[in-house]
Amino acid sequence: MNRLIIWCVACSILLVGTVFNATAETDLTSQQLKKWCAKPNQEQRCYLMHKQLADDGRAESAYWVGKVIARGVYQPADLEKAADYYKVASDSLHPSASRELGLLYYHGVYGEREFRKAQKMFEQAMQNGNSEGMWALARMYHYGRGVEQSYQKAFELFSLAAEQGSKPAANTLAYYYRVGLGTEVNPRLASYWQSKANAKGLVTWNRSIPDYR
Repeated sequence: MNRLIIWCVACSILLVGTVFNATAETDLTSQQLKKWCAKPNQEQRCYLMHKQLADDGRAESAYWVGKVIARGVYQPADLEKAADYYKVASDSLHPSASRELGLLYYHGVYGEREFRKAQKMFEQAMQNGNSEGMWALARMYHYGRGVEQSYQKAFELFSLAAEQGSKPAANTLAYYYRVGLGTEVNPRLASYWQSKANAKGLVTWNRSIPDYR
């Protein structure tokens, strides 16, 4: 009996140690990346470090590399290649990667515009707390792209996204209150949300991806 207890305790210690070491290694990697990427004239090295980690499956690095490729920082922009990296990060439920991948599906990065896949990615981003994913999903309902057009559903999603800090959502929500889309006209709330949208630090989209309809 005593041997069994000792064995269980030993296993518990080993498990905790393994988790601790994995966490420490992740923290160390993040610190190293932050250190190198903050240095002047080290952009290329920073990119190569992130790319190696992305190829090993690190979600944050895959998202980072996807953005760099989508923006054409070191070579002409390649949205299909960027989508491949976004997929790696999205498979690990990286919310921003899910949002960006959803936008690429929406725009038809592989040829046809894939609204169902876009909706799935926006919903995944939303479920993981990404307010811009909510905003993108709300736009689908606003325009009726791949879903049944519904100002009421769009209003609900714009409201959630705006409450979580999305400036574009706040701007659209102000318009909804101003003209009465999906809700009653309310000049006071229209003014309130417009002031939120006009605040400094306005969130902007990846400029390689145009605003969509």
